[in-house]
Amino acid sequence: MDAFWAKGYEATSMADLCNCTGLHKGSLYQAFGDKHKLFMDSLTHYAEKQFREVAAVAFDSDSPLENIRAVVYKISERAGGEKGCMMVNTMVERAPHDPAVRKTLEAITSKRMRFMVDIIAKAQQAGEIRPELDPNKLALQLMVTLAGSATMIKGFMEGEPLLENLEDLINSWA
Repeated sequence: MDAFWAKGYEATSMADLCNCTGLHKGSLYQAFGDKHKLFMDSLTHYAEKQFREVAAVAFDSDSPLENIRAVVYKISERAGGEKGCMMVNTMVERAPHDPAVRKTLEAITSKRMRFMVDIIAKAQQAGEIRPELDPNKLALQLMVTLAGSATMIKGFMEGEPLLENLEDLINSWA
């Protein structure tokens, strides 16, 4: 996973994968299948691990709005650094021409959207977000902004201005 995350699918060689796993090429194929299957397993593992880490902070506060902020900060923290977010990296590199990757990313994104819609709806029920706003649209707005932020952090921008932007977005819902 780390090799694909750091280099992307195309730039990760079989030699890199053998080096990371400590397996010889034949053993690697026998254990994991081909490079694409190993990549897909790595992507799924990354997404599930990240989701568990994010979900762990989603209910720490009695305030659903504070929980949204905690989720945003956790996602932003994970997307920082030179590797960026493996899912965003994959969206750019593979999704446009790899149907299996696109289908997997769509499923992952759908799960994350439902999760965010639920938290946003709870914040509306608690009176922390204006009730006339559509939670589906707010979740999409947040997800798009988070993906853009992950790209900007990896590319050239520091995290603080992006976190301020995310905070302003969330504040605009109140």
